[in-house]
Amino acid sequence: MKKRTANKGFKLSIVIGLMTIMLVACGKPLTEKLYSETVPDDIKNSTEITQEDKDLLGKAILYSMGSNTDLSTKTVGQIITDEKQRQLKLEEEEKKRQEEIKRKQEEAEAKKQSELKLLDESVQVGLIKKSVTLKDTKKWIFSDVIHMTLDLKNISDKDIKGFQGVITFKDMFDNEIKSLNVKYDEPIKAGASTSYEGSFELNQFMDKDTELRETPLEKIKVEFEMDQIIFGDGNIAKRSDIE
Repeated sequence: MKKRTANKGFKLSIVIGLMTIMLVACGKPLTEKLYSETVPDDIKNSTEITQEDKDLLGKAILYSMGSNTDLSTKTVGQIITDEKQRQLKLEEEEKKRQEEIKRKQEEAEAKKQSELKLLDESVQVGLIKKSVTLKDTKKWIFSDVIHMTLDLKNISDKDIKGFQGVITFKDMFDNEIKSLNVKYDEPIKAGASTSYEGSFELNQFMDKDTELRETPLEKIKVEFEMDQIIFGDGNIAKRSDIE
């Protein structure tokens, strides 16, 4: 009888021990549990873990699937902590990448503005004379012809081989009258000036042509936009390449 009692006591001790282990395991915080396939379902409705940490764990799981990383040797808490560090590192790398992009953009913009300045501040164009040859069919002149003499000054510190652009004539109120293409293929030394004579036939059906003919020289404003310039050293600047 005593022997049977001892066996019962031994069995009871084992049961109590197992129950104790199970209770300890059940009472263990979720963050201290090793990762397993059931963890995602365990934390889904858990109030032990914040939504931020749940999101971090989700990212860690996705990352592990793509990088073949084994999470089973880490606790849930370790995984969350490691993922938080990985996210901080990614954010820092992204910040540096954005800063580098911004730096390159600023450098490109500075270069663009420098090249545009070179275009816009290389040649100064002025209108110094305007005259009109009237239509005379007896002399085989079938339309009025406007003659103009332009003053071209190289205001850069480089010799110029040639250039082309658009000259715009405006009235005294800055209203555009007419624009013409200008191409000059003769060299101009740095700081030097030269004159350019050109003419075009007036279209009697174009109000702008008539206005340009009738507007006195002293009431005409001139603006010039460089399209392309070739310098004496062979360098070429083109607006279409810059903009």
